[in-house]
Amino acid sequence: MTKACFKITRRQAIGGLASAAWPLGLLAQEADKSPIKFIVITAAGGAADQIARLIATRYSAASGRIVVVENKVGAGGNIATEFVARSPPDGRTYLFTSNNQTINPFIYKNAGYSPDDLVPVIEVGSGPSVLAVHPTVPAHTVKDLVELSKKQKLAYSSTGLGSASNLACELIKSVSGLDMVHVPYKGGAEAISAVLGNQVPVIMTSLTSAGPHIKAGALRGLAVSTATRWPKNPDMPTIAEAGYPACTYEVWQGILAPKGTPVAIIEKMNADIAKFLSIPEIQEQLVNIGYKPVGKSSADFARLLSADRAKVGPLVKRAGLQVG
Repeated sequence: MTKACFKITRRQAIGGLASAAWPLGLLAQEADKSPIKFIVITAAGGAADQIARLIATRYSAASGRIVVVENKVGAGGNIATEFVARSPPDGRTYLFTSNNQTINPFIYKNAGYSPDDLVPVIEVGSGPSVLAVHPTVPAHTVKDLVELSKKQKLAYSSTGLGSASNLACELIKSVSGLDMVHVPYKGGAEAISAVLGNQVPVIMTSLTSAGPHIKAGALRGLAVSTATRWPKNPDMPTIAEAGYPACTYEVWQGILAPKGTPVAIIEKMNADIAKFLSIPEIQEQLVNIGYKPVGKSSADFARLLSADRAKVGPLVKRAGLQVG
């Protein structure tokens, strides 16, 4: 577990707000100065962690409150999620999580929490996974890979059983008829290393992780999983464009709070973070991490979670994914 604290003086806060053209409003008049905890499901350095620290820094500067970022890693995000679910619903503890939130209840016999134990605050951002291959694989499109899988046994690596990259690839398989064996790893670095070393020919992972290797020619990117092309890689088609319109799966990052957290607190946190996400500087930083800013209402986030569960459930059952 790692912690990071952000405490900004009043003078620094005013300077920071002015430099970002921050509209002085509710945050500047914040009366509650108690610390806030952001609990992150991934280790330091991951996308969720980077985003949490970005928001923490901005929130502390705007409010003068101490914001503590804690990484509680393990069980595919269940440890962090259960911790927040069991925390007092007082607006001081929030979960920074991703697609694990909708996937885990389907693949773990006992995830340690129920989806109803937390309430959505805001979807911070969403981004693509990328289907990529080792350069020696004779496939330059998704359809090429589908045809190749009919002739020889293929395998793909992911960032773990039940991870977003695992589910995205299972979606492709279910829609296209692509036949591949899943080889799960403990994280993105190991999954990519296996393909770079040609131990596994195919990978589904975040475009942020794979992008530098694709640019260097060490991997060949075939398509991204989002509904539209990623602005940083406009020449790479979507899987939908490749002939499989039903195949879209976005990786999202969002914030949830313990069930029972007052609606007024949820609405204020949503409004504050939505303001952060409207700042061009933060938008650019999110895109560099691999996510486009979202920042809609908590009700919109609730609808996303519901739709995600409806999509994930059948995929998990079809693939026979089960842990514990």
